Amino acid sequence: MELWNLFRGLELNFTPTLERIENALRELGNPQDAYPSVLIGGTNGKGSVSAFLESLYRHHGLKTGRFVSPHLVDETERWRINNVPITEKTLKGYIKRVKPLMEKHKLTYFESALLIATLLFKEEGVDIAVVEVGLGGRWDATKVHSPLATAITNVGLDHTKWLGETLEEIADDKTELIYPNTPVILGTDEEPLYSIAKKKAASRNSPLIVANRDYTFKGEVKFPKTLLRDYRYKNFLLEESQLGLYGAKQVQNAAQALTIFLETAPRLGIKPDLQKVKDALKNTRWEGRFEIVGENPLLVLDGAHNLHALRRTLEDLKTLPRFPFIVYGTMRDKDWKDQMALIRRYTDRIGLVEVNYHRSEELENLFAHAVELGFREIRTYKGVKEMLESLEGDTAILGSLYLIGEVKRYLTQKGEE
Repeated sequence: MELWNLFRGLELNFTPTLERIENALRELGNPQDAYPSVLIGGTNGKGSVSAFLESLYRHHGLKTGRFVSPHLVDETERWRINNVPITEKTLKGYIKRVKPLMEKHKLTYFESALLIATLLFKEEGVDIAVVEVGLGGRWDATKVHSPLATAITNVGLDHTKWLGETLEEIADDKTELIYPNTPVILGTDEEPLYSIAKKKAASRNSPLIVANRDYTFKGEVKFPKTLLRDYRYKNFLLEESQLGLYGAKQVQNAAQALTIFLETAPRLGIKPDLQKVKDALKNTRWEGRFEIVGENPLLVLDGAHNLHALRRTLEDLKTLPRFPFIVYGTMRDKDWKDQMALIRRYTDRIGLVEVNYHRSEELENLFAHAVELGFREIRTYKGVKEMLESLEGDTAILGSLYLIGEVKRYLTQKGEE
């Protein structure tokens, strides 16, 4: 946590502006202009789409940079070259170089992380950078790039304090990722995202490429495999490919990533190869997203932390041989009461755990609400260690990427003992 430690005890500056990061980058000679990029925004699925997309570029021989957030276990996960996280030594070196600019321009943590990414990608000479948007689209620091294309996965209610209380307000913010004369690929044709994006794209002369309209696909989820089938975009046809990530939502994510890849490939001087596409999709990995870390019994880790994502995860859990026991932990600023009510529709058994994080919702509040919802069986755990050591049978741990990171950290430490 080298970079984060510099921000402990400080009030992060969330004043919505691009001025801070633009001024800092200008002093560095605008490194973000030294490499081609693609920006991935949306409420859910950004990480999975960027994982598929990076794999597609890399399997076609390109040197890739990838910037993601948040990290699960180690801070270095945020910056990747050819999908390999940078070393702690490398991160320390970059922090030392940019710290004066961080202090001078009062950069936020995310802005500082992005500043490091731009320098890293320039100095590593990447052929393409896949950049995951942090929050929204209007004022996100990643907008300092001039991308080959942008993508919006979907829109759901999350980060309402910053983006708005309605889907329309959130869609309006996220569609500010639509750049003039730059293709934008939507992962869904659902409203209100589609109509808002269509209007903005037309006014900005930006090609709009939409799932189920401009590119089509089918999927099959049958444990333990997920298949993308009958994918079509323009003259490219993929009859069938196994995916490295599990679940119906990953069919949608893979299809969107493949469309971004096909749209940008000519600009990057590469010709899409059917076998390389299949290999890339099959070999994609992304931790903490319906990640199966134990098979007998099953242990599934999924960081779904809003209603939109949780509903999709619960539907995917129904495709397993047996519906698992759910353990849930969350942050107090999330819509956790609604999330627990949603879980109750799928099961009458639940485990509750308090996450070791300053924004974690207290265990007694989770328990009280579980009682109100009428769960037949409620188990409580004071922490991840107690929870993992007492699990019995197939289990899915849900509700927070911070929780999933804590679980993975413990499992790694236990495996090293």
